[in-house]
Amino acid sequence: MSDLTDTNPTTAEVSQLEAKVAELQSQAHILRVVLLFVIGSLCLFFWREAGFNGAAAQQMQAQVMQVSQYIEALNKQGSSMEKQLQTIQGAVSRLVDYGRAHPDYVPLLTKYGIPIAPASPSTSPAASAPATPRTNR
Repeated sequence: MSDLTDTNPTTAEVSQLEAKVAELQSQAHILRVVLLFVIGSLCLFFWREAGFNGAAAQQMQAQVMQVSQYIEALNKQGSSMEKQLQTIQGAVSRLVDYGRAHPDYVPLLTKYGIPIAPASPSTSPAASAPATPRTNR
């Protein structure tokens, strides 16, 4: 039992350890304050975003109601959005064909965003004939 060494720390070691513990406690306190600031900032950010998104949802509510009523009316008629889209696309293609046959109509179509692709000469007889400008009298 005489092999056991003295494990009692000296006062200098104790004071050095106490200083390190105090420094670590100070750092932990600073980290807690920084973490509290970051969490508070995130909470404020998400609270503002929720407010903005809530206001946007309220503004869109009338439009959503109109769309749902429109879809219900289509379902009562036995139609669907796909059928309506096909009908509209068919009408647009007929307008494009009309625009190819009547060049005076092209500015009106381009005004509403309907692109007119130039027709090949073999597709329409009006494309081969020169267009005569209309005169107002």
